[in-house]
Amino acid sequence: MPSDDKTASNRFDFTKRAIDALPLPAAGVAYYYDAKAKGLALSVGKTGRKAFLLYRKIKGKPERIKIGPYPDLSIEQARKATDVLNAQIAQEANPADSGRAKRTEMTLEELFKIYYERHSQPRKVTHEEDVAHFARHVNTTVHGPNLAKLRLSEVTRAKLTAHHAKMVAIPTTANRVLALLSSMFSKAIQWSLFDGNHPCRGIQKFPERSRDRFVQPDEMPRLLYALENEPNEVVRDFLMMALFTGARRQNVLTMKWADVHMERKEWRIEKTKNGTSQTLPLSHAAIEVLKRRSAAATDQKSAFVFPGPGADGHIVDPQRAWSRILIRGTAVGLVEAIAECAKAKTFDYRLALEEATAFPLQCIERFESLAKKHGLHVEHYDLRNLHIHDLRRTLGSWLASGGTSLPIIGKALNHKSPQATQVYARLSLGPVREAVEVATAAMLQTVAQTK
Repeated sequence: MPSDDKTASNRFDFTKRAIDALPLPAAGVAYYYDAKAKGLALSVGKTGRKAFLLYRKIKGKPERIKIGPYPDLSIEQARKATDVLNAQIAQEANPADSGRAKRTEMTLEELFKIYYERHSQPRKVTHEEDVAHFARHVNTTVHGPNLAKLRLSEVTRAKLTAHHAKMVAIPTTANRVLALLSSMFSKAIQWSLFDGNHPCRGIQKFPERSRDRFVQPDEMPRLLYALENEPNEVVRDFLMMALFTGARRQNVLTMKWADVHMERKEWRIEKTKNGTSQTLPLSHAAIEVLKRRSAAATDQKSAFVFPGPGADGHIVDPQRAWSRILIRGTAVGLVEAIAECAKAKTFDYRLALEEATAFPLQCIERFESLAKKHGLHVEHYDLRNLHIHDLRRTLGSWLASGGTSLPIIGKALNHKSPQATQVYARLSLGPVREAVEVATAAMLQTVAQTK
């Protein structure tokens, strides 16, 4: 067996049995050398960790080049890797240089900072979405290894494909994240920050289905009630403004007092997502929200209608409050439905409504079994599948149900193409319902005529 002697006893024919039997050094690292492959060495640490490396003098300078850990890498694989490295050395290349370059290579997180400063923030209206996507879906271990901590050359197509596949439950977001990473690597290559292969090319995106969810007429009273009872008044008013104007979330979040003309009842958005400006008429309900915000403003110096404590100066992510509101609206709907079925003696509606308002989640859990006894389903009253962006679609849908023409709806929502407004034609069920009623009435009339 090889000993600690640093001459012949440290050089032997590597076999699994011999390597497994090597003693652990009392301190530091012990090195052993393969008798078959020139320069192939094995390091053994005091903790038992073993790894293959190439030890060669290159241009008179000794170099240790990492090959891989044992036993993850077999002896034969290590010998083949050694042959490749030796061939590079024979051609007067130094494989250690690539390792040194890799250690100094920037990480994906460092690239994002450069990308954001040089491209996203100055050129993209949706630059804050880039920040959110990177933080929630790249710089995280939720979908596998944290890609943000990897060197650029370590972000391979295989790793990105696996990361993308794990986001299958949120296909649209997964595709946006992939598009962001693709843009980042394209810019890194363009700016000479990366000279490797583009890892995003060839990755198939998930098919996307256009979302058609909006607040239905029977849901609207419950949503408004839940909003009125939201303790965070800034978020409450932000959501109401989004509902009453149909403006995009980011535009409402960054709404400034300087852009609001109260006398004209107008709001001027200098730059929307599609790159154009827009002047929105403000309804009486929207004006009331603005008056309430103005009266409640504690920081008169804030330029924003919906100020926030962060560096941006405005509220950024109202998702937590939105979730509270949707749970509250769901609980209220369930309580109201039970009240219509249950007897007053066995169900105290007022007490249940108070519970639904203050403790909605517990209320849903407590009354779910009672609802089932009356043939009611929580799913029929559930608002929790509503997104904030659905408020924009809600205004368009209610305009369509009121008989507003598609061109006017497109103007109200600042759609760039008529195709973007077509969804509201199919969401408006009023005319369809009337046509079906006429048709079925005609069917029943035939029965009456035979009698």
